[in-house]
Amino acid sequence: AKATAKTATKYDHQATTTSTDNMASRSYSFKGIFKKGGLRNSSDKERADASQPRGATEQTKDATAQTGSAAASVGGGASELDLVFVIDNTGSMSPWIENVQENVQKIIREIVASESCDVRLGLVSYRDHPPQDDTFVTRKRDFTSNASKMQKWVNEMRAQGGGDTPEAVADGLFDALNLSYRPNSTKVVVVVADAPPHGIGCRSDGFPGGCPSGHDPLKIVREMGERGITIYTVICGNFEGQAFFQGISQMTGGQFVPLAQAHLLTGAIVSGAQEEIALERLMGEAQEAVAEEERAAGRELDEEEVTLKLEDMFKRKGTVTRQTRFGGEELPDYEASAAHYSKAASLSEV
Repeated sequence: AKATAKTATKYDHQATTTSTDNMASRSYSFKGIFKKGGLRNSSDKERADASQPRGATEQTKDATAQTGSAAASVGGGASELDLVFVIDNTGSMSPWIENVQENVQKIIREIVASESCDVRLGLVSYRDHPPQDDTFVTRKRDFTSNASKMQKWVNEMRAQGGGDTPEAVADGLFDALNLSYRPNSTKVVVVVADAPPHGIGCRSDGFPGGCPSGHDPLKIVREMGERGITIYTVICGNFEGQAFFQGISQMTGGQFVPLAQAHLLTGAIVSGAQEEIALERLMGEAQEAVAEEERAAGRELDEEEVTLKLEDMFKRKGTVTRQTRFGGEELPDYEASAAHYSKAASLSEV
């Protein structure tokens, strides 16, 4: 099992000729510019060095692993990260849930230590709709910077039930979209799942017409992208419908991470958060460079022109982005059908 960073850059178009809707669209469509292999000027050694997670210092452990009512947060002008876990709580997810329960404090410590950021965490648990599951559809916990509170929330998760093969993925995404994100934060949603949503044509689907609540997962994900929320999908094991999870990561400029073993989950979550923070720090510089070029040209640059401009800028500055790997290998390519999901505005178009 392995994961690779989506070495990309974000760009919010500010030229006066561009409408607000187009600005929102471009803000996440350019995140795929530098995917696959890092910036072209980065050496293999540089990428390997940049990909190594840095351990937490003792000082940071003391600051973030507090118990009782003490809050685990870092302020003082640090970067802001709003990190959400959206986790399938049905019966087959037990080892993955246990991994999060055992390592949530470590995840916070490592992100804070390596990125010096103000971290808030949210949690959405989901199962399925009756009659497939009679316990709950979703449980939503809005953001907290208190590590002990987050630990309590994840400790309450239990893997049970589920009914048919697909689960209430759309409901989980809907809840994640509607959390109280900070305006200027790096926004990352990590979906941990081993089953697809309803309504995408998988076998044993008790709701083949889609989510009983009427939530369209592709509409929700597209809105997430427009709000600057990046989705990482952690695919647990091998199951039907993985192209959906690949597609929604692709749509928001995120990454899908196929894991065969639960103990690799912590590293995947930490790496995804680190990558998004690094990209946010490049945001202002890249945005100004492209905006200046467009002002000089008197028009909007196309994607190829933006790519060349940013590659040249990063090459001159010697910028290297993080590229995370597990087992020293790249992720496998997306399934061809992933593009059907990433390009569609709703499930009806797939």
